[in-house]
Amino acid sequence: MQQLSKREIKVLLQLLDTEESLTTRELAETHAVSIRTVKYDLDHIRAWLKERDQMLSSRRSKGIWLDLSDSRRLELKNELMDTERFELYPDQKMRLSRLFLILLLTNEHVTSKALAAQLEVSKNTVLSDLDHLEKHLLRHQLRLDRQNRQGFLIKGPEKMLRLAMEKVCQKNFTEYDIYQIMACLLNTAKPQQYFAAVNHEFQALYDEVLQEMGNLLACRKLEEFNYAEILAMTLRVAISAARMKNGFTMDRYKLLANQALLSEQNELPFLLMKALFERFELPLLEDEYLYIYSDAFEKNDEQDVLHLTRRLIEDVSRDMEMPFVKDTQLATNLFAHLSLRLSRKQKFINEYNPFSDDIKAKYPKLFAAIKQTSAKNIDGSALLINDSFIAYIALHFLVSYEKQQEKGAVRVVYVCSTGLGVTNLIQQRISEEVNNIEIASFASVLNAQEVIAKKDPDLVISIFPLEERKRPVIKVHPLPTPEDMAQIKETVNKIAAQVGRKPRLVPRKTNSDAQSIEARSRDVIVKGYVIYEELKKVFEGRLERHYQEAFLLHVFLMVHRITFAQQYENEGNVAADTLLAEAELVEKIEALFAESELAINRAEISALLIYIQEGA
Repeated sequence: MQQLSKREIKVLLQLLDTEESLTTRELAETHAVSIRTVKYDLDHIRAWLKERDQMLSSRRSKGIWLDLSDSRRLELKNELMDTERFELYPDQKMRLSRLFLILLLTNEHVTSKALAAQLEVSKNTVLSDLDHLEKHLLRHQLRLDRQNRQGFLIKGPEKMLRLAMEKVCQKNFTEYDIYQIMACLLNTAKPQQYFAAVNHEFQALYDEVLQEMGNLLACRKLEEFNYAEILAMTLRVAISAARMKNGFTMDRYKLLANQALLSEQNELPFLLMKALFERFELPLLEDEYLYIYSDAFEKNDEQDVLHLTRRLIEDVSRDMEMPFVKDTQLATNLFAHLSLRLSRKQKFINEYNPFSDDIKAKYPKLFAAIKQTSAKNIDGSALLINDSFIAYIALHFLVSYEKQQEKGAVRVVYVCSTGLGVTNLIQQRISEEVNNIEIASFASVLNAQEVIAKKDPDLVISIFPLEERKRPVIKVHPLPTPEDMAQIKETVNKIAAQVGRKPRLVPRKTNSDAQSIEARSRDVIVKGYVIYEELKKVFEGRLERHYQEAFLLHVFLMVHRITFAQQYENEGNVAADTLLAEAELVEKIEALFAESELAINRAEISALLIYIQEGA
């Protein structure tokens, strides 16, 4: 019988998932290998298919494809993803994982002969694998202890040993494994072999953990949980029990003191730990519970998520030499993601992420840039910067990155009388009549040069005559006339048609009617919260303490009004004396809203200033 490696299974699954043809180059890029390697893989795949009376079709200049019915495709996919894949020939990567776990799940040295018997390979193969494993261990602050006639054992800090073991298990999960584990927790599937611990007692131990977790979840609302958290929790309970059975604990032998309270609060990590540990008569130790509960080992100050979001975008923009800072949607989405991620009670270092390896392989520079700036800006050492954490952040940047591959719109700075005023009307009129244009910012004649330098537009449209040598300027009437629109359209088309112009990052234009209510509401809410946090800093403690909740609601409604062009009218609503007396504060408010690409008028600013303490 033809046996397939793990990569060959992935290649065949990709071919089964599409009815289109794929070239060897496309397959090579997807799996981060050479075209020659893909051709070798395809030879093995052809042999495997031939044993099942199927044929892999190919044609020069077209590619490779499978001509199969939907039912036959499903049959082959199920066969590939079934547990028989662990009986296939294990490549060195899989052998190293199994070797790693065997040596971590014991308390005594193991000889090379015994290891060779468990892995069903020669003694020389094991010795070669151990040399590779030793180099890998150094990156985890671990070492391979070699003893003559006794064998090998992995040693190091207990915390690092467990994290390394968890990482090996997580990296060997497939999407099919995750599905089967979740099905097992819902009592819709039986336990199966999942990872490199196949034919090892740890597999049986993990099956018992899943059984206990399934019982606990049966009386809970599943939407309360994140599947990655459940996965990490079950693994940690199993690892903790396995290590303690071999005589290893996290740190102290202090019993967990607040067990009654944790039980009363229905804390899932505690209940799972208690259920399994009682099976094996293991003590409920405080440090074991802290390990199982979260990676928040140390107390750290509350993270300033808004500051973190800005620094991430600024640093990655600089390192990648790409203008991510100009994508306001990226800032909104990344802020929402980090707020949710950093507020979760359970924070696990090794969290299952199906995108990690692909993103790391295909976008190494972006991955490295995010990792570096995350480590620099995330407070405390409790949340270690891992591949999963970085990969989820990278997904947000990749959305912006893909926009640069599209034809860039012409970016414009519009200079009017105040920088605010009738900007919504102007923006709507220009956007309706001129295609391929993005108004990057509005400016007044007083700060025009500063805004132009900061935004670096392709074109400046101004109601004033400006001296600008680096880019074209169009002089228009305060309310653009049809002639003005014709001139703008002609200039924009010329700029857009320029050959070799550097691609720019342009947020996608969406029809407000077509965009979902849910998406628009989310964006307004997140933007409102960001502005609220920044306004509190601008007001520097001058807010009336009793009105802070009302101020929060006011800001949210104000952002909603501005977004949908429903601001308070200036007529009769402007406190001119207050605005004059608070000129410096007014300038900061205008600058804050301009940064968020919202045009706030004088009436709205007057309403904000009502919340200031008198005499403050």
